[in-house]
Amino acid sequence: MSLLDQIKIDLNEARKAKNSPVANLLSTLYAETLMIGKNDGDRDTTEEESVAKIKAFIKNINETLKTIPEGNEKRAEYENEKTILEKYLPTQISEEELTKIIEGIAENHEKSMKSMGKVMGELKGKYSGQFDGKLASVLVKKILAG
Repeated sequence: MSLLDQIKIDLNEARKAKNSPVANLLSTLYAETLMIGKNDGDRDTTEEESVAKIKAFIKNINETLKTIPEGNEKRAEYENEKTILEKYLPTQISEEELTKIIEGIAENHEKSMKSMGKVMGELKGKYSGQFDGKLASVLVKKILAG
């Protein structure tokens, strides 16, 4: 079952339970994710595209949370939305494990910044959606710099 299928199932369950906040969030997520493939040649949306859309939603929530003071009831709503969305993301690789993976990939490449794109590309190819891109970039630079 694809991630998009799971979102649709959860959306229907939220509607049946009359859980409007969850239903509204999942409805928007489902529609926007579905349109990615539809707008690109009427194809199915890939898992990677679905994960990227969820991460974009979470990023927007994080930006909004920066502007809302602690204790505000709106803040709790956004944090709840973030928790709901995070359950659709693949299990994230820890920093320690990510470092080991990058070191393994880097062994097959020249130890210079010229190899950064190759290492990141290989990492994304094997572990797409399972790591923080900014952290991976920092680790690759550190490892390639020696």
